[in-house]
Amino acid sequence: MDEATRKRIMDRLERSAILDPLVRERSAHAWPGLERLASDLGVPMDCVTVHPSLEVLTLRAVASVLKPGDVLGLAEPCRESWLRGALACGARFLDVGRDHLLHPMEMALRRALEDGNVDAVLIEHPAIAGGGTLDLPDDHDPFIFVDQSASTLPEVAVDTGVLHLGQTDGVAWAVGTPERLARLGGVADVPNRQRDELVSVEAMAGALESTPLTLCQPGGVALWARMPGVLGEELERVLLASGVDVRRRAHPSWREGVAMAPPRPEDLETWSTSVASALSSLSDTE
Repeated sequence: MDEATRKRIMDRLERSAILDPLVRERSAHAWPGLERLASDLGVPMDCVTVHPSLEVLTLRAVASVLKPGDVLGLAEPCRESWLRGALACGARFLDVGRDHLLHPMEMALRRALEDGNVDAVLIEHPAIAGGGTLDLPDDHDPFIFVDQSASTLPEVAVDTGVLHLGQTDGVAWAVGTPERLARLGGVADVPNRQRDELVSVEAMAGALESTPLTLCQPGGVALWARMPGVLGEELERVLLASGVDVRRRAHPSWREGVAMAPPRPEDLETWSTSVASALSSLSDTE
């Protein structure tokens, strides 16, 4: 891929970004410090590194593994920073796709692994509201990144070649061996501070349980909603008209849905009422 084409693709990803801005907005409670975080994750302090930005940390993670010409296997739609990270270091990415519920196409991913078509893999599994995980391959070769929603056990990264990334209280973290973490540039300065609280993705999904929306949580940091039989642009139109902040991305897998921006805790009830009202209006219209 020539440099002009690479820059054009990266610029397009930047313009169409949805999840990365939502990741930056996701902040809650107070940052308790590295020692408390390591304890909560169940790992030694030298096996966890932190950074103020999950987007920047993912870019560093990709760059620490891939070299020009390498291929990162992933399932779109995913965070745009993973795609930009692969392109920025001269590598490429292979999209194995997702099904109608946004689950990664596990068979395609395993075939890419078995055929040796990828040099690293990102497993970013959008847990359906209420749970859901994706099993790690037994053989961690090539190198595997694990998003926080793909596993509830980040400590597996301490004794394997896996790098497990996530976000807690608005602070990004990575769990891995000390040698692997050293390639990410060390622990960034994240001072103790109180951050504005936003409603969690789980609370948002719970508030919309009685609606006809089908919900999932890509990366554990955004709520993706679709309404069977309704195009995403129409769903976006009625929600925006009701004052509900939603985002869309020009990707085939996202055609029938929208990403919902988190409200503040005190606005959750009003927010869910606005969503229900918008959906009711859509039903009446049809």
